[in-house]
Amino acid sequence: MNAKALTERDNAHCRILVVDDDRATAEEVVEAAHLLGYQCSFALDAASALRTIAEDDAIGIVVTDVQMPGMTGLSLLDELASRFASQRPLVTLVITGFGSIDVAVAAMRNEAADFLTKPVSRDDLAGALRRAMRKWLRLCGERSLAALSASLRGPVSEPGQPATTAPLAPVDDTELLKITRKLVRMREQRGQFLNPALFSDPMWDILLDLTSARLEQKTVPVSSVCQAAGVPMSTALRQIRSLVDMGLIRRWSDPLDRRRDLLAINDEAMEAMRQYLTYLRDRIGV
Repeated sequence: MNAKALTERDNAHCRILVVDDDRATAEEVVEAAHLLGYQCSFALDAASALRTIAEDDAIGIVVTDVQMPGMTGLSLLDELASRFASQRPLVTLVITGFGSIDVAVAAMRNEAADFLTKPVSRDDLAGALRRAMRKWLRLCGERSLAALSASLRGPVSEPGQPATTAPLAPVDDTELLKITRKLVRMREQRGQFLNPALFSDPMWDILLDLTSARLEQKTVPVSSVCQAAGVPMSTALRQIRSLVDMGLIRRWSDPLDRRRDLLAINDEAMEAMRQYLTYLRDRIGV
């Protein structure tokens, strides 16, 4: 999954699949998730769930019962890890009417993000889904950074064979800052000729703004970043929350003025941005 795919989903929300052989319970959880603002559907057995997940890559969170005929919920967790771990982020939660330490330990060994016991209250479900969504966003961010870094490194040569892509020449921060500012100006100039709404990409604008600030060794208040994103404040704040959850940026209270928060790009994301800006200079001539 790439950064563009995340941006196209407002607030980077994935869909949820509930797996429970009891239709009434499954429908109850789906209804509660809908009321909390999530997109959610259900499957009545593990086999159906696996088919649905394989066909719909928008599913990023799976909530499963443990005791089910055929394949149990714990076996489903193991199957999900085997089939999909290398393909896309997938966060799992376990709900059971037969809670025990052994079941909880087994669920956690299969990397379940949470363990809930029936009957599940609305508050407990809301908390579990919030944590699962944050974990999904963080995993997406890690994959996006890894994919970007890999693409910029170019093809890997076989041992003993010459490299197929020349290494990127190092660039100092002053030159990287010039490239970043040029990208910002290019986006602004494009808006003079075409409707800016056609190219709205607030996540990218936020990352560019924070990259520029990092190169200038500055921290930036949230209000300034929202303005740079060129979208309504509420939209910009949603995108900032998503980037924080994805682990690309960090947010903290200004120690000199507790009324405002500051933002900065994280080290790993900054390294990926450095590689990207260097690539633009060497390969495209920006």
